[in-house]
Amino acid sequence: MSSKKKFLITGGAGFIGFHLAKKLSSLGHYIDIIDNFSRGKYDKEFKDFINKKNISFYKSDLNLTTPKLSNNYSYIFHLAAIVGVKNVLNEPYKVLIDNVESLKKMIEVGRKQKKLERFIFTSTSEVYAGSLYDNMLKFPTKEDSVLTLGNYMNDRNSYMLSKIYGENMCGLSTLPYLIVRPHNIFGERMGMSHVIPEIIKRAKHTKNKKFVVYNPNHKRTFCYIKDAVNMILELTMSKKSLNKIYNIGDQQNELKIIDLTKKILKLMKKNYLIKKVNIKNFSPLKRIPSTRKLKNVINYSIQSSLDANLKKTIDWYLSKI
Repeated sequence: MSSKKKFLITGGAGFIGFHLAKKLSSLGHYIDIIDNFSRGKYDKEFKDFINKKNISFYKSDLNLTTPKLSNNYSYIFHLAAIVGVKNVLNEPYKVLIDNVESLKKMIEVGRKQKKLERFIFTSTSEVYAGSLYDNMLKFPTKEDSVLTLGNYMNDRNSYMLSKIYGENMCGLSTLPYLIVRPHNIFGERMGMSHVIPEIIKRAKHTKNKKFVVYNPNHKRTFCYIKDAVNMILELTMSKKSLNKIYNIGDQQNELKIIDLTKKILKLMKKNYLIKKVNIKNFSPLKRIPSTRKLKNVINYSIQSSLDANLKKTIDWYLSKI
């Protein structure tokens, strides 16, 4: 990607969107960002970023109004969506409808482009939730796994359903698309409604000697945001990824939530007695992506240390909470 290109990123003030925009900006590209701050942060870092000469920012809710946009984008990244367990449980119908409608509007924007090279849709690992519920999921989970709807009338599944529907919309859109399914991406600015920042916050503020670990035996692999952005961008620029779906994440380094918690407490120099508590919150027992398909295209290997990346994340959050 030697020549300078023009990019559009919806949800560009959010976690993945902001880190993606920063990476592209550092390479000298021109970037338009759309966000309504339903999840994104309008902090000093973002304010300073959008003052750069190669950045344009539009504050807009795509389901209310679409700003007047260029027809010369080479790449459109659609990351904007209503996410978060609380939002999904409180307004499942709005999540389902708004996520589909915002994607529909961005596909229409994509169709107006003169030379669109790729439309990138950010799906989710939640698309595998139904198959897990129906005991049909294998690990590491491949992209061509059979997707079932499971208990699809459950409120929480409205998000998953919007993403499965969205993937099919992209496939039928006639646009040159790429679909990515992020798995447990972590790092600075990821918000508080995730397991890692939630543990950090409680570890900082817990006064008694006991520290509760919820669903301690649930298993995950975690991928640092810089690695995730690099994977997405390398896939975006690969001709081999055209009209395909890829998991984004780490296939290795599986660990239980109890072990993740112990790592974070050790890095924070906190000494608590651990109390294990199992709760039913629809959180999957296990989530591990297969990245073989991705590696066949971009041959990307995660080289950074989980502990080092956790430490950077901890330091960032401790300066904010």
